[in-house]
Amino acid sequence: MVRFTLAVAAALAILTGCESMTVENPLNPAPLAVRLDGSAAGGPVRVTRGQTLVVTLEANVTTGYRWEVVPGFAPVLAQIGTPDYLARSAQPGIVGAPGDMTFRFRADSPGATVLELVYRRPFEPNVAPVKSVCYDVTVR
Repeated sequence: MVRFTLAVAAALAILTGCESMTVENPLNPAPLAVRLDGSAAGGPVRVTRGQTLVVTLEANVTTGYRWEVVPGFAPVLAQIGTPDYLARSAQPGIVGAPGDMTFRFRADSPGATVLELVYRRPFEPNVAPVKSVCYDVTVR
């Protein structure tokens, strides 16, 4: 009985100490991904090293426009793969049908960076983008 009481007291002491632990606590892990859209542009974004930052923006690739990432976010962030496009129409491929482009980044190194994406036609390199979004990203 005494051993059981000591074991319970030790467990409670350990659990009480966990309350003051940081976000990296394995008993209370940070979310695997932080999701952003166009409405979050301009605001601060905080992620933990190793987390995935997922950016989804409205796009219409059937008209030739695409979101592109502006270089300069490394080594704080690393892009994971290529962007995905998902049409929102029941009949994908129809000119003018809206959709979403999704980009993924891994928080690689502690620090701060600006993640900028521009909406343009890649085959018109000398034409200014029609839209752009920026996120001030801090990796801890």
